[in-house]
Amino acid sequence: MGILSSIKHLGPLLIYVIGILFFLRGMTGDGRWALLLVTLIIPLRNIVDKVQEFPLGSQFIDILIFGALIGSFIFCSKEKRQFMVPSILNPIIVILVLYTFFSLFLGSNYLHGTFSISFADDRVKDWKNFCLMPLLFFITLNHITDRAWIVRMLLGMLAATVLMEYYTVSQIHEYSSLISREKITGTFQFLGPNEVAAFFNEYTMFIMGIFFCLKQKKYKWPLLIIIYLNLFCIIFLYSRGSYLGALAGMAFLFLIKNKKLLIPLILVLCFWQSVLPEKAVQRIKGTTNEYGQLDESSERRLSIWKIGMDLFQKNPVTGIGYGVFRSLGLDLGDTHNIYVKILVEQGIIGMLIFLVIIFSFLRMGYVLYKKGEDDLGKGMGLGMMACVITVIINNFFGDRWAYFELSAYFWIFAGLVARFIIMNKNSTSVGPPQVNTKANSIAPGSPKKKLRYYDL
Repeated sequence: MGILSSIKHLGPLLIYVIGILFFLRGMTGDGRWALLLVTLIIPLRNIVDKVQEFPLGSQFIDILIFGALIGSFIFCSKEKRQFMVPSILNPIIVILVLYTFFSLFLGSNYLHGTFSISFADDRVKDWKNFCLMPLLFFITLNHITDRAWIVRMLLGMLAATVLMEYYTVSQIHEYSSLISREKITGTFQFLGPNEVAAFFNEYTMFIMGIFFCLKQKKYKWPLLIIIYLNLFCIIFLYSRGSYLGALAGMAFLFLIKNKKLLIPLILVLCFWQSVLPEKAVQRIKGTTNEYGQLDESSERRLSIWKIGMDLFQKNPVTGIGYGVFRSLGLDLGDTHNIYVKILVEQGIIGMLIFLVIIFSFLRMGYVLYKKGEDDLGKGMGLGMMACVITVIINNFFGDRWAYFELSAYFWIFAGLVARFIIMNKNSTSVGPPQVNTKANSIAPGSPKKKLRYYDL
């Protein structure tokens, strides 16, 4: 216990010092290490909060992302590479950022009667944190240029997931009742059990996609253990929305890769009252009472959705403005449905942008799964599609889109998938693969060399 306590005490200081070193390395043209550290600590809010005790600690993640961005610029300049690598997402992401920025001004006009914004406004802070996610997509796509670094990024995310499992399982044992479950935050600190469950079921689908496509068993076993622990967390967090999201994601994966696994999934659906833990059954049954009426939580959500749709009908094209809904002082404080929230705040235009982005994510996963040249690439493509399907379901039950800790991995995964697609195209354009046993990674400062996928 003494050693564990020392690690917990010194861990934030060690991360802070390493972060400074990686930021400085980014200033010299290699921002990949800063990006990797960001990837590791994104969901570990409990650790990030302790880092904030140090100088500039409150902007620690922002500074690391800035270091990674500058490193990417310098790297592309030295190697005479195009910084904005072509991607199906590039145009729509630019439109998303510009439109949501414009929506901030609409919101100010709705709330205060003036088209001006203040940096002290929480809506501006939320917008900045949201925009960091597409920025991570661009940095990942442009600066992670070889297979070795793709693997490093995946390992970083897996390591963070394992740490989340450790904290979440401990909290599940401590707060085991349906009432006390609200105290479970995993490593998120300010988000609740529903958001923690959404994190696990979204990224479990990505891991399962890789698991189904990998051929070497020595790599599959560790993934299987992580999948098992993630599913344990999902079940005992008692989030009904996450149950549906996980069910949809797994059904898709089983339908594509192993239809036999649909049989036990269907059996669970048929006999869920006998198969699931007692408290999970109580949680699901609690959606309605003995008279078939919705529980208080569900009734409040339907009520707030109705209010939201009334506001949408008054401002259908552009909505009432980014981040305005929670400033209205209404019950629950949020729409608890991202589709209602986008319609209310950003109107039909915002919803169309959102749907195009979701479709683009799905298409990228499909392209990589169908045209990937190795099992890892195919697995990432399959996992991306399953993850998107789960995200679509999750967002019917709350905002699983705009929270940085919850959704940043989604954008990083997309950046890795987009990079893999480019690597496949490059390998196809230069002819049949040739044997090369040396792992070729592109380091900053090395001589310029045409990227060839089969060398990676």
